[in-house]
Amino acid sequence: MPQLIKVGDTLYRINPVRNIMEISRNNGIHWVGWGLGGPKFGRLKDLLWYKDRLMALTETGLWYSRNGGADWGCCGGGKIVENLVVIYEDGRYLYGMSQDGVIWYSTTSGATWGSKGR
Repeated sequence: MPQLIKVGDTLYRINPVRNIMEISRNNGIHWVGWGLGGPKFGRLKDLLWYKDRLMALTETGLWYSRNGGADWGCCGGGKIVENLVVIYEDGRYLYGMSQDGVIWYSTTSGATWGSKGR
């Protein structure tokens, strides 16, 4: 599960101890909390850069940011997304794998999901 990604010159990470997203603009020497964390999001699970946005999988849904994590919108929730443990993209689809091993895919950037099976 990518809990550390690099986009441009910025590193993004999930800090599992504090359950927040942090950023570093100096190659990981210094980290600051950045826009994602708290009860609204629940436990943070995974990060991904998808198309033109930063995606964050949390236990309350799949969230996106188009401004590097300063502001977040929800692009999908519900039982499917809540049960995802990891997200992945291949340039065409957004994929997720649930706790029971089912592979899900989205052609709508996470708004709707279809099952590919186990």
